[in-house]
Amino acid sequence: MNPSTRTNVRSLLRGMAWFFFATAGLAFLFGGGLIHAVLGTDRILAEIEGMALALLSGVLGLLAKDAEDRLEEGEVDPNGPKSLGEALRK
Repeated sequence: MNPSTRTNVRSLLRGMAWFFFATAGLAFLFGGGLIHAVLGTDRILAEIEGMALALLSGVLGLLAKDAEDRLEEGEVDPNGPKSLGEALRK
């Protein structure tokens, strides 16, 4: 991977991480009430859905941030394993 592509991918991952973190925060604060108001679901179920959305968005943000950090440190080997099975065997 050439340096300009690496820089572009790092910028994309950083932006995705911030987007998911912002989504997680908004879902945590307003998700349950908004789901209850828009969809008309039961309040308790809407709050659980809002918390699940916040958790999922937070995990996706952490994964994007971790991938960006590994790419920045140069731990990603372009000639490394091509599949998940190969990665698990190592």
